[in-house]
Amino acid sequence: MKKFDLILLKNEKPYKEYNLVKDMHGIVIKYNFDTLDVLFFNPENQGDYIIAKIYTCDVVAEKEQLPDNILKELISKLDTIKTQAKTKIEPLKIKAYDMVELLVEDHKYAKYGIHKGDKGCVMENFAIQDYVEVDFSGIDQNGEYYGDCISVKIDDLKVIK
Repeated sequence: MKKFDLILLKNEKPYKEYNLVKDMHGIVIKYNFDTLDVLFFNPENQGDYIIAKIYTCDVVAEKEQLPDNILKELISKLDTIKTQAKTKIEPLKIKAYDMVELLVEDHKYAKYGIHKGDKGCVMENFAIQDYVEVDFSGIDQNGEYYGDCISVKIDDLKVIK
């Protein structure tokens, strides 16, 4: 195996602390004698990733290679990627169809008519850079439509029962 090879995790048991699962794909970013530093992306939160030290015996190399344009971008941003990597993959604390309440008053939500205390429904089981899609719409007592479906930072929401 070499740097920037694509790998498949075959033995996830030693890596429970990272929340890795079997058959997860990764990218080798550093090769040592019997270990690899592997970049894994969070399948539930696009833009979230970790770098984990993995034994070579626990992975298999994929036949596919990264496309040249992706490889060039990865190489140019590798230092930033390394410094911003998280220590483990965090599962989403909010799931599809959870009823949530907005905890903050912020212009980025207010411009859509959404304010602190408004309640909505999470629409998907995944996030993009810690934002989930929430439907705050409804029909008022006069039969008028109100609200909007917007992206909201997970930390700005509270799950309600």
